[in-house]
Amino acid sequence: MFLFQISSYDDPALDGETEELLRQRLETHSRQTLPGIWKATDKLNDYAEQGPGRKKRQGRYRIYGVVLLVLGVFVLVPGLAEPRAPILIAAGIAAIFAGLLNFLLGGKRKAGGVPTSCKNEAKKLLAGRRAIDWRKSATKIDFDETGITVTSGESQETIPYAQIAEVFESEHLWLLMYHDERALLLQKKDLVSGDAARFTSYILQKTASKL
Repeated sequence: MFLFQISSYDDPALDGETEELLRQRLETHSRQTLPGIWKATDKLNDYAEQGPGRKKRQGRYRIYGVVLLVLGVFVLVPGLAEPRAPILIAAGIAAIFAGLLNFLLGGKRKAGGVPTSCKNEAKKLLAGRRAIDWRKSATKIDFDETGITVTSGESQETIPYAQIAEVFESEHLWLLMYHDERALLLQKKDLVSGDAARFTSYILQKTASKL
């Protein structure tokens, strides 16, 4: 139903988009791990955008920021201990990031930057793909009713839809996370068969993942 013919990942726009997709994934994990903290943070940010009274609320937001920072450190430290727990590490970093936002912005919500960890992961992800000569590898990824088939030369791998854990979308990319933290980074320009507008909904119907 959907067929991708993989080509080079040389578009400079992919750098920023891949970083943002990984940031979304980090936030998703954090929200799943610490829903109470994020619920409070979202309410604070929504309240901050109401306009009047922002200056009076600055002190209050900085206190909330300190609380989030402390909670973030409290979660991050056990996650860094051996054996490391990636979910706790991600949750701790996200809580610290949310705390810095509230503390530094003093009640005025702005679009946050991408954490360094996401930038580093994006760099690795793209470096691996940019090192491959896709014209020689002749890699195709086919999404049909039975699953996902990745064909590269004479080798073939089948990925059941049940293994797809998360799906994220940007202007030029789809990021599909599956078994053992592996990733399919698909460029929309590489879709040679199927309707791009239907791809995300199709994958979500086949899996239990959510954007």
